[in-house]
Amino acid sequence: MFKVMMRFLSLLVVFLLPFMAFAAKSPGEAATITSVEIKGDARPGSVVKAVVKVKLEKTYHVHSNKPSEENFIATVLALEPLAGIKIGDLAYPKGKSVKVEGLDKPLSVYEDEFEITVTLGLSAQAKLPAVIPATLRYQACQGAQCYAPQRLKLEIKLPGK
Repeated sequence: MFKVMMRFLSLLVVFLLPFMAFAAKSPGEAATITSVEIKGDARPGSVVKAVVKVKLEKTYHVHSNKPSEENFIATVLALEPLAGIKIGDLAYPKGKSVKVEGLDKPLSVYEDEFEITVTLGLSAQAKLPAVIPATLRYQACQGAQCYAPQRLKLEIKLPGK
């Protein structure tokens, strides 16, 4: 009976190990895209806004798009060009000024949840539906401890008629 139980547990560990490794996040992998919402009527010749909603793990913050020091890594949303779609202005939230123990100056950061909005101009020849690949680059920190910069891939999906 004991041998059967040990064999079962061994097989269970072997089966679950890849899933456990996949589910575990590395330090600094703090952001999740909770949604990408399209505001406006996506059709050729129109202008729409894509609102990217980001949620951070508890205890983490990321530097804002305009960090308090030039050597800090800004949070940036980059979109890949797509024929017939002009990428317009990106609107980032204002950073929150946070005093971190061990640092002389307050940091300009995002915490908890934040949104980035991008204006998209669709030409008369735009082919819909369309998917715009994008990447959110950020550096997550816990207090004064910052981790390696991360790149989080996402898609902005424009519906078709």
